[in-house]
Amino acid sequence: MEFERRRRRHTHIDVAPLVDVVFNLLLFFVITYNVVADPAIKIRLPESKTADTQAEEQVVIALSKEGETYIGEQAVKLEELSSVVQQRLSEIKEPSVKIKADQDVPVGLLLKVVDAVKLSGCSAFSIATAKK
Repeated sequence: MEFERRRRRHTHIDVAPLVDVVFNLLLFFVITYNVVADPAIKIRLPESKTADTQAEEQVVIALSKEGETYIGEQAVKLEELSSVVQQRLSEIKEPSVKIKADQDVPVGLLLKVVDAVKLSGCSAFSIATAKK
């Protein structure tokens, strides 16, 4: 008398689609990180223990250590800064300005920028610092 053997089913999980999904997610996050990254203007912010890292919709003015002034990626002359800030502030709901000045920027230049911001009609401005 011959007995029939049980056939074992070998179940294999195909991991190739899983690898594809993980690779696509990784690629998506790498690409979106580069899009969201700060502008290419290199600024070393002064350090502060009470630095605020909240991101809001506001006009960002960057001052490089060479004395160049930027709004976003656009270079702006100091004489035109007040009018450009005023035009940018009219485009947002709650107007505010963030000034990102390199730690080696002369205080006189920083005060000229603050004056230009005040002349544009904005009293809500802040100076960005890095968390210590």
